[in-house]
Parts: sequence; C-alpha cells; structure tokens
Amino acid sequence: MILWVALFLIIIGLSLVLALRSMRDYQEIPQKSKLEYGIFLIRKLQNFNGGILEALGKIIFEESLVVGIERLFKGRESALTIFGPKIILQQFANDLDLLELEDYTRNFDKNNFLVWEMGVKHNKVNLQSFNIFDSLPKLEPQEQLFWQMILGPNKSKHDLTFQTQIRAGIYAQDDRRRKELALSLQSLRPDDLVKIPKPFSNEQMIEFYRQRILERDSKGPVVGFRQVLSILGIN
Repeated sequence: MILWVALFLIIIGLSLVLALRSMRDYQEIPQKSKLEYGIFLIRKLQNFNGGILEALGKIIFEESLVVGIERLFKGRESALTIFGPKIILQQFANDLDLLELEDYTRNFDKNNFLVWEMGVKHNKVNLQSFNIFDSLPKLEPQEQLFWQMILGPNKSKHDLTFQTQIRAGIYAQDDRRRKELALSLQSLRPDDLVKIPKPFSNEQMIEFYRQRILERDSKGPVVGFRQVLSILGIN
C-alpha cells in the first residue's frame, strides 16, 4: 500500500513538473507589449492576399510582433478577423475595410467549448494552393468553429517566413456532436496537420486561445504567405 502511494505521488510530481515546464515555454508577447492590441473584422476579404501578408510580415519581422488571424464559422456563415497592434493594423484599415470588434472570446461557454492545438507531422508541410476547409463537416445553425493562426517572425531564416501556432475550437451543446466535430477537424489534413497533445486542461487551452499566445517552442509550421492563406482556407 505504501509503495502504491509513493508511486502515485511520484507520478503527480512528474506531471506537475512537466506542466510547469510547458507553461514556461509560452511567451505572451501581446500582453507584454506596450502597444494597444485590438481585434478587427476584415470586411474586404478579397483584398486579404499575399501582398497584404508580405507588407504585414515585414512589420512583424522588424518589430518582433505577433498577430493573430482567425476564421470563424457559425452554421453556414463565416468571417475572418485579425488581432494585433492597433497602430499597425490601421495601416491596412482602408484596404481591408477593418471594423473593430469587442473580443468575442470573452463570451466562450467553457462547458460547451472544446479547444485543441494543431501542429505539423513532418518538418516540411505541403499546403500550397489547398483549401483546408474543403472537407469541413456541415455545421448546424448554432454550432461554431474557431480556427486561430498566430503569426510571429521566423528569424532563423533569411527569407520572410512566419512561425505559427494553430488552435482550433468547437462550440456545440451536444457532447457527442462536439466530439464528432472535433475528430473530423483534427483530420482535415492527416498527412500534414495533426492534433498536438498538450498537458493542459481544456480551460487552460481556452485561456491560451483567448490570450492568443505564441509558444517559444511552437509545433506549428514555419510558412510563407501562400501557405498562410491555405491554412486559413482563403486561397
């Protein structure tokens, strides 16, 4: 009996160490920045292209900033939003017809919302000219999908590329339906993008989504402009 108790305590201790170590791997660049961040609806979706991403990428690279782009689905409706420093995003306000929003993540229903993280299966990912949502399962009118892509500067290469963090979330009131949708979404690109196991509770994952955190040791792919568009399903 004493042996089992000792083993149990060792397992709990190791789990805590791993969780704390994983927490230290996160850098909350938006929260620590002196710049004021905001979230905006992109109303001219047709103008969100490689040229805009290249211009935005240069600023991200030079200023070491983080920007979040999110696809939102509710039933058959969809939208695209962007999160970043207001002073930077204002430079694209006319081209993208930006409309500032209240942060919709504050209203997440934790009981009916499931969040996970996506990463790459291989070092290289082939997502060029591919709409990741072509095989998206049909959503009921009140069901929602949140697809978040955090972009940061990848300074390990000379060319302009992004280090990314990809999170997904499903809202559905029915437990079985929520799990079914999650399984479908986790295998949209099984040869490239896969679910990344994390030692965090669902509430913690929801909080990471809300804060739009970029992990220091992110398992998201390093991508260029066209791949960003493909992962967001807007190519």
